Amino acid sequence: MTAAPIDLGPKMTFGRLIGAYLSDAKYESIRLFRTPAFATPILAMPIIFYTIFGIALNGGPNRPPGFADMMFVGWTVYGVMGPGLFGFGILVAVERNMGLLTYKRAIPMPAGSYLAAKLMMAYVFAIVVMVMLVTAGLTIGHVTLPPLKLLTVAAVMSLGVIPACAIGLFIGAWAPASSASAIANIVYLGMAFLSGLFFPLNGFLHDIRVIWPTYHLKQLALASAGAPSEGTVLCHVGVLAAISGVLILLAARKLARRG
Repeated sequence: MTAAPIDLGPKMTFGRLIGAYLSDAKYESIRLFRTPAFATPILAMPIIFYTIFGIALNGGPNRPPGFADMMFVGWTVYGVMGPGLFGFGILVAVERNMGLLTYKRAIPMPAGSYLAAKLMMAYVFAIVVMVMLVTAGLTIGHVTLPPLKLLTVAAVMSLGVIPACAIGLFIGAWAPASSASAIANIVYLGMAFLSGLFFPLNGFLHDIRVIWPTYHLKQLALASAGAPSEGTVLCHVGVLAAISGVLILLAARKLARRG
């Protein structure tokens, strides 16, 4: 006598699947916007630092031509890296330590919804950061880029959250929850300064700046702004895609083994 097949209910349609992903992303974004310990540093740090170091201390009337535009470009890279690094690096480590990833795998939710929600959340935060930086640049930052160029830089840099998410996911998958925040901060600031975002580098640091994703993001930002840049767009996109792919693969293997 054969057992009767188990009724698993109606299959999830494509529309319901997309709705599940969007719903998860919506509540993930709302949850973190309502968490001051996360939202305040991510949103406030780029605009505060840009206002102080990129505007107030940039030389005033004696600044070289185009200097304000270059500072703006550098701070856009810095701004979009934060949501990806911290949204994945800290949260994934903490939630992994709590067993939340194991729980998520046990409930009937679409595969990949957890990471997709965090990616969309980071993208929303990156857009908010870009809006604040563009507003500051146009009002008090002496930025001379035409509006179309500003929108192009903002659009290109908002996509820069993807490699940042890959780095953050790698940190979150491998780092203990107790040290993930410190590691993410070291990586965040280290990449910003060692890639020459805000000032030129010399010697050995200048020679190795190409190993940092922030260097390639800055070159893409300069190219989108119509400013002189190094290398080709295809090369920079390829390097960022390769780095993102390798880190996501390593993180996924770690999470699949232990969660």
